[in-house]
Amino acid sequence: MEVCQPLTKVANDSCPAIDQLQQKLTLLRQSNNPIQHFEDHENEIHSLFIQAEREILAEELQKLDINKASIEVNGVVYHQALRSYQTYQSAAGPVRVLRSLYRNAGDKCIVPLELKRLAL
Repeated sequence: MEVCQPLTKVANDSCPAIDQLQQKLTLLRQSNNPIQHFEDHENEIHSLFIQAEREILAEELQKLDINKASIEVNGVVYHQALRSYQTYQSAAGPVRVLRSLYRNAGDKCIVPLELKRLAL
C-alpha cells in the first residue's frame, strides 16, 4: 500500500516528554523530604516514566498522520472528511492522537495514520 504525500515536517531531536520527566525527577531528588515509604517513591517514579512513555508514543503516532485537503492512496483520491482526536491503545496504556479521516467518491473511508501503523 502506498500513501503519496510529501514530507512536510522536519525531524526534531527535542522530546518535551523526556524534558518534563527530567525536570520532575530533578525536583523529586532535590526535595528536602526524606523518603518515608520507598514503595510510594518507587510508584511516583514509575508513574513519571509511564506518563513520558505515553507522551512519546503519542508524538510518534501523531507523525504518521496526514493533514491535507486530499491524498492519493494506490491511485485513488480521497478527500479529508474529518479531523478529530482518537484514543489508541499502546503497551503503556491509552494515547490520544489528533488524526484525519478521508473519504473517496465511493464513500469508502480511510485513516492514513492507521494504514501506516499496519504497514510498519
